[in-house]
Amino acid sequence: LAALAAGGRGSYVPPSLRNADGTRNAEMAQRDDSCTVRVSNLSEEVKDSDLRELFRRFGAIQRVYLAKDRETHQSRGFAFINFYNREDA
Repeated sequence: LAALAAGGRGSYVPPSLRNADGTRNAEMAQRDDSCTVRVSNLSEEVKDSDLRELFRRFGAIQRVYLAKDRETHQSRGFAFINFYNREDA
């Protein structure tokens, strides 16, 4: 029980914080959302690279998350752009 309370093996990890193998993604757990910009009303044809190209002029980009449909793999119309610096967001 003490190992679970200390975040040891077997503790619950939300899907948004998991690696592909189910372990905790430390980078995501320490993410600063104040550096994040939500972009909406995107076309179904938009790609991650399009967003990177468009937003890189504002500062160094840490991560681009483009929400996609699980079946069609097309854009769901919104994305999150994570910058390294809050001032850039």
